[in-house]
Amino acid sequence: MLHNRRSANLLLILTISTTLLIVHSLSLRAEVISHANGTGAYTIDFSSYKGGAVDKWLETHNFRFERDARNRTLLGLSITNGVLTLEEKGRMTGFILNDSVNLDKVKTIRINWGIAKYPQEVSYEKKLNNEALMLYIFFGMERISSGHILIPNSPYFIGLFLCQDEQVNFPYKGRYFHEAGRFVCLGKPAPGQMTVSEFDLDRAFKTYFGKKETPGITGIGFGVDTSKAGGGGSGAAFIKSIEFLEESTVATPGAH
Repeated sequence: MLHNRRSANLLLILTISTTLLIVHSLSLRAEVISHANGTGAYTIDFSSYKGGAVDKWLETHNFRFERDARNRTLLGLSITNGVLTLEEKGRMTGFILNDSVNLDKVKTIRINWGIAKYPQEVSYEKKLNNEALMLYIFFGMERISSGHILIPNSPYFIGLFLCQDEQVNFPYKGRYFHEAGRFVCLGKPAPGQMTVSEFDLDRAFKTYFGKKETPGITGIGFGVDTSKAGGGGSGAAFIKSIEFLEESTVATPGAH
């Protein structure tokens, strides 16, 4: 039985194309790769990395590897000057999850990130839902129907990514979880360009799901999926930091 969110938070292992969902109950570890600052922000970054195996370092900071993310032959990981790079070396689907992020009163997310190489021949517009990096944000503990009898229900989530052909700030639906999940492209930076994306999570949640209140954030996840991509499934993305802010700094996301 779950006594509270912090002691036993539920995270989901999602295929980014949302064709499969496996629910895991992850135990909270003591150490957290995040901190609060004087502006009310909660930041996740990789600046304390000093060397060694990146996957082992991430595991000591509350991250858990699932599916192909465990395979260093398929997913290369490196941290240079505080920037985490994820390189897909073949067709793959993997997840790096962290359930130690439990935040209330968050309004906005700010992400410093970019794409080194976009996967080829994929687009949410064409129902080929692949990307080099998806940042999942999970909300609350209420379980919403997946829409399929064989797929477990899920808390609400919003997946954020960078794209080439999709509409920016459009809330795409996956194959399942039409009531619980949305996928939103935040921009179209050129390959290799570090970009800063800001997105109003609070307003987006209320708009997309028709709610008056936004529950707290109960986990995050990095997803990588090139399982349908051309060019052998290669791709690469990088991320420097994620900030959760207690004030709205951007315009309301579009309602669709």
